[in-house]
Amino acid sequence: MQVSQIPAVISTEGSTVTLQCHYTLSSTENVTFGWYNWYRHVPGGAEVSNDNDNFTGRVSRASQSEFFNNRSANIQLHRVQSSDTGMYICEVTFVLSQTLQGHGNGTFLNVTADVTDSASASISHRFFAIHHYVGAVVLGLLMLFALYLNCQEHKQIFKEEEITKKQTDKDPTDCYTEQPEEQSVYSIVNDC
Repeated sequence: MQVSQIPAVISTEGSTVTLQCHYTLSSTENVTFGWYNWYRHVPGGAEVSNDNDNFTGRVSRASQSEFFNNRSANIQLHRVQSSDTGMYICEVTFVLSQTLQGHGNGTFLNVTADVTDSASASISHRFFAIHHYVGAVVLGLLMLFALYLNCQEHKQIFKEEEITKKQTDKDPTDCYTEQPEEQSVYSIVNDC
């Protein structure tokens, strides 16, 4: 018996990938009892099946009729992750008058990050950063404007206090006290 596999498969995260495995038998007997397993890294290693916590709910297998009629021992891995990257080995077993077993040379699965997702995440991150920057600038300007208004209000209070103080300190007999510039000389003299 010979088992053949595709040497390498490249896939992106989140997609479904088919790991192909085919076998040939030199026996002319009608084979009706056999099975196949997939292992990760080495034959007999961690089994790639829904019973394995790393692959639960993510493995589909070729049907029994495909296995016997098409000599296919393919599996599909769904929602692949970058951690799924590695060597996958197909092993086929038959029981005739004796047990026949063979395995392929392995298929290296390389799972890469989805470029569109990372690009959109990068763009989203840039917009997020820009919005925060703009928000910080606007907040800073609002704080400066509030500070400016506060200072103007305090200046006005100080001026009013100064004017009140000058008016209370004013000597009523002094004709040359400070008067507003608009007043004419005539009105200053009349006030005295």
